[in-house]
Amino acid sequence: MSEELSLGGLKDLKKADYFKAFKNKAAWKKAKAVIFLVDYKLEGKKTTIAIPFKKEAEMKLEMKRLKKDKLHPMKKSGEGLITIEKEGEEGMKAKVELLLGGLKPELLQAKGAPLFDKIKTTLEVLIAAGAELEAPDPNETVEAEDNVEEEGEDAPEDNNDNTIEEKPVAGKKLSPEELAIIKDNMNKMKDVLAKMKTQLNIS
Repeated sequence: MSEELSLGGLKDLKKADYFKAFKNKAAWKKAKAVIFLVDYKLEGKKTTIAIPFKKEAEMKLEMKRLKKDKLHPMKKSGEGLITIEKEGEEGMKAKVELLLGGLKPELLQAKGAPLFDKIKTTLEVLIAAGAELEAPDPNETVEAEDNVEEEGEDAPEDNNDNTIEEKPVAGKKLSPEELAIIKDNMNKMKDVLAKMKTQLNIS
């Protein structure tokens, strides 16, 4: 396992330090296994975490600790085998075969690909033969997940990451055109109700 990246050291790690450690290509070339944490909070920002391990046994021990201590929701955690291959002149390919955890391969592919782009490596996520992926636990909760912004390495500190957030509409001032449309719709509803009352002989 990389000396700079460890499951236990993530809690107090800064984003810049994480990305610096992640870019250590030597650690990835020696890696045989990997743990992924999707939407892990670093400095209040959601970040995809990938921790390389030299041995599969080390990775499995850490995954057991992650589950036991509830360090991260299992539905967003996964472990697997990793193979780094040369992909022509374009760079490298990281082939990941998920073994355990509740992380869906399509979610990891979407969230992990931008991370590996930082080391000019294409991520390919598969499910390993004999994998024992867990079904989502309906009782598992994610603390304030919807209020945490997702940020990459070079994103600014303000919320300028092109993400779309739902804004509350309560108290919104409607334009005259919107008021006219609402009034028109209400009048149409009154006409429909009047016709229904007539048909049903309701006074």
